[in-house]
Parts: sequence; structure tokens; C-alpha cells
Amino acid sequence: MSKVKIKKEKVEILPFEKIKTPFWKVDDLKEITTMAIPIFIQLLFNILISQINLIAINHYRHGVYSEAVAKAVLSYNTLQFIPSLIATGTIVVAGNLIGQGRKEEVSKVVVTGLLINFVISAFIFATIETLSDQIVHLMNADNLRVIKEGDVVLENSELRFVSSYYRILNVNILTLSLSQVFVAGLQSMKKSTYVTIGTVIANVIDLILVSVLLYGTKLNPIWSALTIPITGVFQIIYMMFMCFKFIDFKVNRGKQLNWIYAKETLKTGLPITIEMGVWNLCNFGTGVAIAKLGGTGAEDDNPWIVLHRNANSIGQYSTAFIQAMGTVTSVFVARKIGEDDRQGAYETAINCWKAAIYATLLANILMLALSYPLLELLGSQGKSWPWGVGMLSIYAVKILFDTVNMTLLRALWSAGDLWYPILVSFVTMGIGMVALPFVVIYGFDLLGGWGLMAIYAVLSVDPISRSIIYVIRWIGGKWQKYMHIIK
Repeated sequence: MSKVKIKKEKVEILPFEKIKTPFWKVDDLKEITTMAIPIFIQLLFNILISQINLIAINHYRHGVYSEAVAKAVLSYNTLQFIPSLIATGTIVVAGNLIGQGRKEEVSKVVVTGLLINFVISAFIFATIETLSDQIVHLMNADNLRVIKEGDVVLENSELRFVSSYYRILNVNILTLSLSQVFVAGLQSMKKSTYVTIGTVIANVIDLILVSVLLYGTKLNPIWSALTIPITGVFQIIYMMFMCFKFIDFKVNRGKQLNWIYAKETLKTGLPITIEMGVWNLCNFGTGVAIAKLGGTGAEDDNPWIVLHRNANSIGQYSTAFIQAMGTVTSVFVARKIGEDDRQGAYETAINCWKAAIYATLLANILMLALSYPLLELLGSQGKSWPWGVGMLSIYAVKILFDTVNMTLLRALWSAGDLWYPILVSFVTMGIGMVALPFVVIYGFDLLGGWGLMAIYAVLSVDPISRSIIYVIRWIGGKWQKYMHIIK
């Protein structure tokens, strides 16, 4: 096992040179888009297939399963970030090494990441499988509520169905723990196109399986959840072969595990995952609040949680590019840090932010133009106007501020400025995503459509406040204190 040390020394905060390019112009746009577009296509295809899956389940047997599946999916989304623990750290550490011209070390980062990520994800998986009934109950899944079509009872217990569906979905956490690390290795090598190809194929497989299970067999629709872990296994195999093709694993044969890299990856990935975890848990809190907008009895339906899920699914189209820009920013800034180029890192992050703003403005226009027909298609008839369109209008403003959180925040992470953003997140997310939504319901007693609109409005408090803080942090250059180069 090779000796790897982290160079530790007091880093002086240097003033940045003034960027001569006008703010409206994006430097290095070609290089940024060359990496971002394949990732964007990958995310876009993910969203498209998930929409088709939603349509399939929402229209299956006249949509009687839609609310139950929505509760299971929203519960699953709360913890699906777990595999990104090591994957995110892998991108940053590998990027730092590549910036120094040390590509031969990337295989060590990947193999070490695979082992640690799987162990951590397996522990989380075992825990949430044990507590699945309690978790979905927080989403208002009721043991006394039945799922029926007309007078025909299909499921005697909504809680049992939601919990079982949720347990099957959770298997994907294990598959993601491996595939995400392989993906991170490929992205650090700027091989995003191959990641996109694998994702597209996996989604096509998923679509075929869902369609066959729901409409070509008489199996319980609960088994449609199994298609996600199945496609996850395919992605593991595909991404592994792509890594073998583009990353040299032979050079470090017999000495792939490196605990210093493991420590460095954990040191980077853990704070990032805590921040993601705070967001997901707060988002779960938002979902719990929205689940209380409808009836509370066993026979009452809550169309608002379905509308919330459908609106979020449509909103993903606008966020797809800024999510891609988050990965691009992480890779490019990490490489600049590895090169010890502070000015380059500073300007690269700003350029990624500007590109994200332009893309989001365009995506928002398209999203709002198509919002009504998409909501109707997804099964929100009667709620699409004015509630659904109004929610997405508020959402469009919110994600403009999220461009900062998906670029400059990622730049701070890549530079090693990790814990300050977490402290900010605890406060802004806790207030904007949990406290204020419950104030809307219990303080102002707003329910139904007006309650949902008000919740979406107060959710904007978090990204607006965080974006202001992160812009000041990045431009002020305090992140330079946390820079280090792996030696």
C-alpha cells in the first residue's frame, strides 16, 4: 500500500483578479457544455422514463394505486442520496489527482470507494427495511385504509402495500452504492457520454419491464417496483466494463485498496452527504406537511400529495441541466485545485453558474408552457389549473436561486470548504422546508390548494437565503483556507 500524505500548511487568502469578461458572457462555454450535455441528456432521459412509469401506474386500474405509490416513492426519495456519500468524494479526490497529472491513482480511489460505499449503504438498507412501516406511516399511509376499484377491494391495507413497495425500491440503494462509484470514476475522466449511453439503455429496460408487469401480466402491481433494482444491476455491469476500458486497473494490481484515499474520500463525502441528508430529510418533512392537506380519515383521499409528486416530476425537467452543471463544476474546480490554480477555480465556478442561469431560464419557459398538459397527462385532472400551474410558477422562481446551490456550492465542496455550508443548511432548510410549511397548516390553518400554494411559496426561503450566502462566500475567497493538494 503506497504512502500518501496530505500537504498541510496555512493557506493565505489571496485577492482574485477582476474578471474582464462581462457577466452576461460565459467563458469556456464549449468545454463546459461538452461535458454537461451528455449528463443532461442522461438526466433528461431518466426523468422522461420516470414520467412514463408514473403515467403507467397512475392510469393502471383507473389510478387507484397512484396515491399509495406516491407515498412509497416520496419515502424512497428521502434516502436514495445515501450512495452518493463516496461517489461525490470520488469525483473530488480523483479530480484533484488528475489535476496533478496522476491518472494512474484513479483506480485506487474507485476500488476503495466501492468497498466503503457498499458497507455503509448495506447498513442503511438494513435499518430502513426494519423501520419501513414506521417510515411510510409518516407519509400518512394508513393500515385501515383500503385500496379499491369501485366496490372491488384490491388491497386490504394501504400501509402494507406502501411498505412492501417501499422495501423493494430500497434494494436499489445497494445497486446504486456500486454503480454510482463507477459513474464517478468515469465522470472524473470526462467520459460522461458513456455514462449516458448506459443510463439510456437501463431506462429502456425499465420501461419495457414496467409495461409488461402492469399490462401484460396479472401480477400484483407491487412487483413493478422490482424493475428499478433490476435495471440497477444492469448499470453496475455496464459501468464496471466502461471503467475497465478507460481506467487503468492493472497498474495498481494487488494494491488497489488505499486507506489514505479512503479517509480523504470520506472526509470530502461525509459532509456533502450530511448536507444532502439534511435536504432530503427536510424534503420528507415537507412531504409530511403536504400529506396533511387532505383528509385524515381512513376513507379520505388526498389528491394534493399526488399533485405534489406530479409537479415535482415535471419540475425535474428544469433542474436537469443545473444538476448536470453541479457535476461539471465539481470536476472542473477539483482539477483546478489539483493544479493549484485558485484564479482558474474561481472563474470556472462563476462560468458554470452563469451557464446554469441561462439554461434554467430557457427550461423554465418550456416547463411553464407545457405544465398544464403534462399535469393532466400524469393524472392530476381537476387540480392542474390553477393549483398545479401556480405551484410550478413558484417552483420556476425557486430553481433560479438553486443555480447557486448546484454550482457555487459544489465549487465550495471541491475546494474543501465543507462544514460551513452544512451549518447554513441546518438553519435555512430547517426553517424554509419544515418549520414554515407546518406554520402554514397549523398556524394559518390553510388546507387544500391554497395550503399547497402557500407551502411552495415558503419553500423558496431556503434557496434564496442560501444562494446569497454562498455567492458571498465564493466571491470573498474564504474557501482558499481549506484548499489542499493530495501528495
